[in-house]
Amino acid sequence: MKTKDMSAVILAGGGSTRMGENKMLLPLGEMNIAETLVNVLTGLFAECILVTDRPGDYRGLPVRFARDLFEGVPKSSLRGIHGGLSASRHPYSFVIAGDMPFISPALIRHLCSSADGYDLVLPWEHPHFHPLAAVYSRSILPLLAEMLGSGNYKLGFLRERVRSLYVDVDDLRVYDQQLWSLFNINTPDDYTKALAHYESSLKRERKTVRYEEE
Repeated sequence: MKTKDMSAVILAGGGSTRMGENKMLLPLGEMNIAETLVNVLTGLFAECILVTDRPGDYRGLPVRFARDLFEGVPKSSLRGIHGGLSASRHPYSFVIAGDMPFISPALIRHLCSSADGYDLVLPWEHPHFHPLAAVYSRSILPLLAEMLGSGNYKLGFLRERVRSLYVDVDDLRVYDQQLWSLFNINTPDDYTKALAHYESSLKRERKTVRYEEE
């Protein structure tokens, strides 16, 4: 499956309670976290959908906005995925949490290229899974609605009910050696680490450009 035939779905419905403010609006270089992520995804996918109940926070971004459709149930990643897939115009979507600004385009392409024949393709790092940097088929929408309606919000239950492909993270290191793609920003300490990584990456890029010019 090629990314140009798919949608990207960004989940931005979290409360950022551990950060104390909307973490997606925190600066990361010349852009904020949301802009950094959208900049990567719009270059890959046919459309980019942002699932949020606060679209005004992201005014000006080149995205389509979607909202949770199950507003009578508690907020959850499952609820956001349902809203994003419902808004998608394509059979498959790459779903990602909005606080993962270092996702690698090459890693995304690898996951998406494995989607044919599966309902869910997600990174696996024993014993943990990464369901918020994964490929989802729109065909699972009825199951998502069933789960939400019954009060079952567990993504672990979902992956066991559909045709799932688990991609070992060691197989992803060829695209992202240190797996910064799977790093998400939840706390002020995480944000400090993200800033340090961004500055380090910027220095490496400048050094590479200087060597090429010489």
